[in-house]
Parts: sequence; C-alpha cells; structure tokens
Amino acid sequence: MLQVASYNIGYRLLEKKVITMSQTRALIMGTLAGLALTSLSPLAFAAADDIEREFDVQPGGHVDLRSDAGAVDVNTWDENRVRVRVRNTTGFDVEVEQNGNEILITADSERNGFFNFRGSSIGFALDVPREYNLSIDTGGGHIEIADITGAINADTSGGHIEIGNVLRGPVRADTLGGRISILDVEGDVEVDTSGGSITVGNVIGSVNADTSGGRITIGNVSGDIYADTSGGNIEVGEGGGRVVLDTSGGSIRAGWAMGPLSADTSGGNITLAGSASRIEADTSGGNITIDGSGGPIDADTSGGSIRIRGATGPVRADTAGGRIDVDLGDVNGSIGGSVDLETAGGDVTVRIPTTLGVTINANLEVSRRSRGDYRIYTDFPLTIQEDDDVILGRGDINGGGDRISLRTRNSDIHIVRIGN
Repeated sequence: MLQVASYNIGYRLLEKKVITMSQTRALIMGTLAGLALTSLSPLAFAAADDIEREFDVQPGGHVDLRSDAGAVDVNTWDENRVRVRVRNTTGFDVEVEQNGNEILITADSERNGFFNFRGSSIGFALDVPREYNLSIDTGGGHIEIADITGAINADTSGGHIEIGNVLRGPVRADTLGGRISILDVEGDVEVDTSGGSITVGNVIGSVNADTSGGRITIGNVSGDIYADTSGGNIEVGEGGGRVVLDTSGGSIRAGWAMGPLSADTSGGNITLAGSASRIEADTSGGNITIDGSGGPIDADTSGGSIRIRGATGPVRADTAGGRIDVDLGDVNGSIGGSVDLETAGGDVTVRIPTTLGVTINANLEVSRRSRGDYRIYTDFPLTIQEDDDVILGRGDINGGGDRISLRTRNSDIHIVRIGN
C-alpha cells in the first residue's frame, strides 16, 4: 500500500508539473504573438498615424515648416486654403497650427541623434494658394516646390531641391547632399550645395551660386552673377551687372556682361562673349576665347592659346604654351593704353586698323638650331634687326601712339593690316 500511495503521489506531482510546463509554453507563445503584432502595428496601421489639416487663409500668407527629417512636396491651387498632410509620423512629435495668415508646422524626433531617425519615412505634402511665402527646413529629405508667387527659403541636410517658376521672390535654397534646380525667378537667387549640380533659369535680379561638387548652369540674369564650384563646368547667359565665375575643375562659358567679367579655372577652356567693362580671364589648363570688350582685357593661361576679337582698349595676353591672336579692329581713335602679348611657345598675331596710330616693339627669340626658320611678318613698314639669338621689329605706325609689345620664342610674329 505504501508503494502504491507513493506512486500515486508521484504521478500527481508529475501531472502537475506537466500542466505547469504547458501553461508556461502557452504563456510564452502568447507573449511572442503579442510582440509580433506590436512590431507590425506601425506598418499595418500607418494610416492611423497620418495627419491631415486644412486652414482658411488669404493669398500672401506664410508657411513655416521645420522638421528633423522628411521629404517636403509643395503644390499650389486656386483655393484660399492651406492643406497639410503629414504621413508616417511614428516617432515624431508633430504640431500643426494657424496664427493669423501663417501656418506653423513642426516635427521633432522623439529619439535623439541622427542615427535614430535616419530610417524614418515621415513626409509632408502641402497645398497652398498660388501666392504664398514658404520657409522650409528639413533634416533629411528632398524639397520640391511647384510654380509659385512669393519668397522661398528652402533648406535640407540630405536631398535635392527642385523649384518651379517663381514670381516676386527672392529664392534661397541650401542642401548638404544633392542637386538644386530652379526655373525662372523674379527676384534675387542664392543657392548652395555641398554635393551636386546647380541649374537656374532666367533671373530678374542677382544670382549667387556655390557648389563643392558639380556643374553650374545659369540663364540670363539682369543683375550680378557669382558662381563658384570646386568640381565642374560653369555656363551662364547674359549678365546685367558684375559677373564672377570660378571653378577648380572645368571649363567656363559666359554670355555678354554689362559689368566687369572675371573668369578663373584651374582645369579647362574659357569662352566669353565679352563685357561692356573690363575682362579678366585666367586658366591653368586650356584655351581662352574672348569675342569683345568695352574696356581692358587681361588673359592668362599656362597651357593653351588665346584668341581675342573686338578689343577696344588695352590688352594683356600671356600664355606659356600656345599661340596668341588679337584683333584691334574695333578700336576707335586710340587704344587708351598698351597692348602686351607674350607667349613662350607659339605664334603671335596682332591685327591693326589701317589708320590706327601705334608704336610697335616686337621681340622674337630664336635658338641657334632654329635660326632661319622663324621671322617677323609685317604689313606695315618697320625696322627689322637680326642678331644671333633674337629678331627685333621696331617702328611707328601712322605717326606712332599707344605701345604694342609682342614677344615669343621659336615661332612667328604677324603684324596684319585690316580695314581700308
């Protein structure tokens, strides 16, 4: 009996133990299922986290949006209302409110640090009246704005910026990681990117464009143009004021400038339509072409040719490795200063109107092996003197006047008469 009782007791204990393990297993499975549902809830019920608000406003108001992250898309419509839609707000404290004719939108991450919200998919879609002002600042996404009338300030730390036609600007756009594209603008434009190209259409105002990693393209501008890039070509249209173009790694092309024109590159050609004022062009690795100027011209290259047409004033052209060709056909009366053309390795040609009074000083250096291969060719009467290693040409044309100095080595000098 004792043995049987002992067995029964053991069986009951074993049964109780089995039941306890079964309950534990069920509890664990239920907990895991709950966790799975919890982890899926932001995706499964993302719509429940979206925000949509509408506000009655008048044209000419202002939207101020500030978010730690998220792409922003702005469209315009023929309604005196602002509609704000914010998607996927999980992990953000979002506030949308109206203060008179101003709409304020803020989205602060509930998690500190960049890496805690870098995977967020929060985004903003705005519909605003066609005449409205925008201030947008996001820490991680693109900004796209449709055609609009009003001032724009767009800033993002991680995406491209695209803006349509803008009336009654100005426009300011800044990104740390993408391209900037803006159509025609009525108002000043200021754009800056650390990692992409810049494209701006025609502008009634001035343009200041700066990028550390791409090309810059700008249309016709009524005011000043300042364009600077560390890694690409620059191409601009006509400028109504001062034009300053600088690149460390590309070519430069510019239309006519009403103000002073400066072009500087360390690695490409320079092609300029000209300026009503002075021109300065400098490249370390390409040709320089200038089609006209109403003032002095200063052109310098370390590795290419220089061609200048339509000069009306003093000219200085210097190259270490190419020919120089300068046309003075548009000079009226006198040059108003000197013309200095010097190259270490190419022909020098100057084209002089028949009636222009100038004094010529030509210096052609020749090595002994090359003596007899090169000479000074002139359409005007000059005194030519040949020594062992130099050929000199001197003389006054039409009674003399402003000085023209020509210098080269182991190449030819051409002094050409143009006009009747």
